[in-house]
Amino acid sequence: MDAQLYRAQISQLTPINSLSQKNFDVLLSKAEILSISPGDYLFKEGDVDKSHLFLLDGSLLIKAKKGNSVQLDSHSDEAKLPIAQHQPRNQSARALSPVIYLKIESQSLEMMLSWDHAGSYEVEEINESTQAKPGDWMGNILCNPIFQRIPPNNLQAFFMSLKPVKFSANEVIITQGEPGDYFYIISSGSAAITRTTPSNPEGITLGEIGPGDFFGEDALISDLPRSASVQTLENSNLMRLSKTDFISLINEPCIDWIEFPDAAELVRSNQAIWLDVRLPGEYEHEHQVNSINIPLLFLRMKLATLNSSTHYITCCDTGGRSAAAAFLLRKSGFDAQALKDGLQGASPVFEDIELELESA
Repeated sequence: MDAQLYRAQISQLTPINSLSQKNFDVLLSKAEILSISPGDYLFKEGDVDKSHLFLLDGSLLIKAKKGNSVQLDSHSDEAKLPIAQHQPRNQSARALSPVIYLKIESQSLEMMLSWDHAGSYEVEEINESTQAKPGDWMGNILCNPIFQRIPPNNLQAFFMSLKPVKFSANEVIITQGEPGDYFYIISSGSAAITRTTPSNPEGITLGEIGPGDFFGEDALISDLPRSASVQTLENSNLMRLSKTDFISLINEPCIDWIEFPDAAELVRSNQAIWLDVRLPGEYEHEHQVNSINIPLLFLRMKLATLNSSTHYITCCDTGGRSAAAAFLLRKSGFDAQALKDGLQGASPVFEDIELELESA
């Protein structure tokens, strides 16, 4: 159901009504309008859904196991507030009639409120410079798991530090083998990611990207040369961020480092799996028992082979590639940590022996 149908009503809800018009448009583009039938539960006591829910039409019975019940009607003043907003839910909400409600991810709403109320940032400021439609690339960025982990102050500084750049069709943005200097977001247009190999000197297309997609972080995090080239498919507008700003504002808050003893204990107790992102030759020479090997170069292409419910601990020699891999995994919605200081400081051979003795 299109949220625009309820635009006027949503604009009166608290705290949404405190947003600027421009930021309200962005939030509305990602809102969900859902419905339930009489007798169905919107949520039950003890549920954790991390969402702000608002009643748009119909009636709900709000009741705790130990407490009085209250009827909430969509035409009431109380319906302008989030429904029993407490996590975990300390009440249940059951439909007394056909119900239509608004669902907004709590963290996204809180980020928008933080930016807006700080008084120094509006989404449209960037959109105007890139000629992108409001809420297009910005909405995609807001929904990405990586950016939902970043403190609001960092995010505000991040968006204010972005610089617009324009590229013509078929223009190379980054070249494989060169040092990393910028992080990029496509605001309008599209591009292709390619990689050359000795057996494919013409290049293999790894994928195509569009508004809201970002790239270039691998080389900035790992401090290694660019692993692929990116070339526009049409006239495109991009936003870019310097390596220094990226590391301080985005990378440092997003990488969850773990010490070797803690990582080894998680693996021993079957709560995590080692994901070694070195090349096969390095892996075969020395590696952790029961680890899996997917080189960082191919991790994007192998994401579909990984289990989204598994906790991965990425590892390499020094931690550079591990950090890039953990960033990529989290960007794609996986639970991942990077091994601090890498395997060079973790005595992997000793750990192998210890694990083998335990399994004997």
